[in-house]
Amino acid sequence: MPPASPETRRGPRISAYVALLIALWMAAMTARLYPQFATALRVDGRVTTVEDFVDDSCAARIGPAAETCLAEARGEAQLLLHREQAKSVLLILAPAVLYLLYLPLAGAARRFAFRPGPGVTKGE
Repeated sequence: MPPASPETRRGPRISAYVALLIALWMAAMTARLYPQFATALRVDGRVTTVEDFVDDSCAARIGPAAETCLAEARGEAQLLLHREQAKSVLLILAPAVLYLLYLPLAGAARRFAFRPGPGVTKGE
């Protein structure tokens, strides 16, 4: 069996490097975001916890108004928390998703790349 040409060896090597970079990115971002994943949410550019958000929203309320305010604030906090978690997951997975979208496009570009036919020479 003849040795593989540099062109055929180059493709998988680049893919292995890209996969390694993606894995490193995912590990680093997961380590960075995981500790605050369950409780942190961003309000007006400020990172806060769910409990602090609820306390800040309803600190001035007393009596029955406080109970309804707490219920509404907890619902809003859960919605904001889910949005923040979705952003975090997207940030972690973005390089892998982009690379998976790139692969079919690169394959199609190679398949449809211009290749001169047998009758075409350089001088023509």
